Amino acid sequence: MTDHSDAAAAAEALLRAQGQVPAASVTPLVSVVRSGEQFLILAPSGGGQSAGPLGRILIEWGYEVPKDKHPAFQAFLKSAHVTLRAPSVAGIEYLGTYTVFQQSDRKLGSFRTIWGYQNLSQMEQMTAKVADPNDAWGKAVKELMQFRDADYAAGRSQVILQLATETLV
Repeated sequence: MTDHSDAAAAAEALLRAQGQVPAASVTPLVSVVRSGEQFLILAPSGGGQSAGPLGRILIEWGYEVPKDKHPAFQAFLKSAHVTLRAPSVAGIEYLGTYTVFQQSDRKLGSFRTIWGYQNLSQMEQMTAKVADPNDAWGKAVKELMQFRDADYAAGRSQVILQLATETLV
């Protein structure tokens, strides 16, 4: 889990520096946008479901949950598991929420939720269901998302994977 800076240690450092705060500085923003790749998603072979055991397209949400919300988060996952596993959009599959055991980059978040899709349009359908206050599955997904740490500095990531056999390279 990611620890945020200790406020007491920061205050102590300021006292040791006799109240001297370093001058503000500016550094150029280095933005990395990884889009425009030459991978295109093909229609499922034979027009049906993909042969992939997890779906043609996987999305992995990486995020932090504030430590004081961990017990409520675990309780929610246990109570909402059946609802999350029964999506109101055919072709979407909730593959679970996991705690990260080991990773090379701590900024990616300590939890992962993984979704399987058969086609891209299901992502739009999922968004509509999450926005629908009368959809039980959508409400469960929205509640899951509300556990994410809203702090700008909190770890967060998203990865989209597609079956190599369903990709035009």
